[in-house]
Amino acid sequence: MSSTSSASASLHPGDRSLDVARSRARLPVVLVDALLASAAVLMVAAPMLFTDSGFGLDFTNHLWLTWVAGRELVAAGHPGYFVSASGLGVFDPWFAFYGGTLYTVTGAISELLGGHPALAFVGVSTIAIAGAYGGTLWLGRQLGLARWISHAPALVVITSAYYVTNLYGRGAWPEFMATSAIPPLLASALHLVRAPRWRPWPVLLLALVTVCFTGSHNITLLWGTTIGALAALAGWLALHGRTRLPARRLIAVAGLALASMAVNAWFLLPDVSYGRYVQIYAGTHSGAGDGYFDLPQVLFDPLRYVPRQSTTPALFVQVPDWFLAWALVAGIALLWRAPATDALRRAWIAILGVMAVVLSLIGLTPLWHWIPAPFSSIEFPYRLDSYVSYAVSALVLVGALALQRSLASGDRRPTLERLRLGLALACAVSIGLCLWQLWVPSTLSRGLSYDNRQEALRSAGTRPRSWYTTEVYNDTRAPLVDVPAGRTLRIDPDDVHGDRFAAWVNAPSGTAPIQTNIAGGSYLVDVKGLTWVGRDASGYAVVRRTTPGAGPVHVVIETAHSGTIELADLVSVLACLAILATVAFTAVRHGRSRAHA
Repeated sequence: MSSTSSASASLHPGDRSLDVARSRARLPVVLVDALLASAAVLMVAAPMLFTDSGFGLDFTNHLWLTWVAGRELVAAGHPGYFVSASGLGVFDPWFAFYGGTLYTVTGAISELLGGHPALAFVGVSTIAIAGAYGGTLWLGRQLGLARWISHAPALVVITSAYYVTNLYGRGAWPEFMATSAIPPLLASALHLVRAPRWRPWPVLLLALVTVCFTGSHNITLLWGTTIGALAALAGWLALHGRTRLPARRLIAVAGLALASMAVNAWFLLPDVSYGRYVQIYAGTHSGAGDGYFDLPQVLFDPLRYVPRQSTTPALFVQVPDWFLAWALVAGIALLWRAPATDALRRAWIAILGVMAVVLSLIGLTPLWHWIPAPFSSIEFPYRLDSYVSYAVSALVLVGALALQRSLASGDRRPTLERLRLGLALACAVSIGLCLWQLWVPSTLSRGLSYDNRQEALRSAGTRPRSWYTTEVYNDTRAPLVDVPAGRTLRIDPDDVHGDRFAAWVNAPSGTAPIQTNIAGGSYLVDVKGLTWVGRDASGYAVVRRTTPGAGPVHVVIETAHSGTIELADLVSVLACLAILATVAFTAVRHGRSRAHA
């Protein structure tokens, strides 16, 4: 211990005992928080945990994809880009363009559990719910909320109609995982910006949730960062730069977040480089045909319903109306009185402004004719409802802070007690509506959904019956080539091991074009033994014999060794090493500071 530390200890001999007393006093609060959070998470996760349902079609589709990604990881020894299955072809580059890291990590957990993809899938999803709730709670506590009222903003998030819909009604698992990562990302970033010293666990948490957010769902990555930047700008303008945050710490946190995003470079770089060459690039749209979801009477319905025009059961898009009503009343009643600070007033106005922009994007369909790519590739404007829910959560947080400040000032007006009871009522009604949505409306599509999700895992080489789309990531760059009838070469998906196929094949004789079932383009797939000449109308590769003749040909198909792919792999490896080094350095430094305390 240094002389300075010794002197300090001698001047304040009761500090250590005071810290112990404070820790003991906090224990009941932590325990209550843990119990309330656990109950809320268990409530939302219960249909997954206590039933075997396959829910919305994409629930089992994504479950199956995690299983495939895990098996490919084991077979190849590294993350792979491809799905090979009957009905899809071979070397379909799904993981190169959509959620590669999320699928691979969840698949790896499945393999570590002894080949239990459903267990890994449900476990990771439950952790995501806990992250959304815990991150929002932690953020509120850092900003000054206390007691039960600090749980209200977290309940806004996980009881909202679209949050539950994403998991069960739509089964939009990558989107659900990405949006669930937003609260812990913000909370851990704020903690690291403000903390006197960095500790290893918050550093690791920020890294993990950033990897999840940036490695799960492209549309959420694009729109989440855009709306986040808009919210940050609105907040900065509203506060006129009055909130002072250390510039060096901001740069350090931003650097850690960028390094964490770079972990996903192995698939994000090919995604950005080659995304315009796949069929879905030309097929995405703004979803104007689903405009009946974007009507005010749907979005602001207080009891939740699915428009009759919808062909998707249990697709609820309502904003958190009860919480929104409370936040508006609380803001009007409290924020223009003496106990409220100017910062709270300005933050409330800024959040309302951001929410108005997002609601306009959802409800004003003609706006999408003016929105440029890639933002126009959102597919469904109601997808932005996730950010409306977060805006409402932020409004509730501001209103709760104003209420808490008024109560602390000694104000005993009846209005304050009514607002406190009103918030409790909003929580109770929202929990009730969430429970109804979780258990009453059927999420199953007749004839396609699985009553038991395990049935979707019968074969990694056969797509599940819930699969409803094909040729999404097939090639569009190669020239179209006509193939004479009967000249086909079909590779059995079961003969593809990881990201490689090598075998003698009986290709049609002569040098005329041959139709294959290879889905990926030449920028991602390398074919040896045959010459790539183009594609068919569905995007499958067309090849020919390299030399005239007949008989078997030795064919090798594997991941292309392009500069882009090599660079992408290198960046991911370096990013992982940088994060590990940062966590290790922080742990050592934190250990030394504790030893010297």
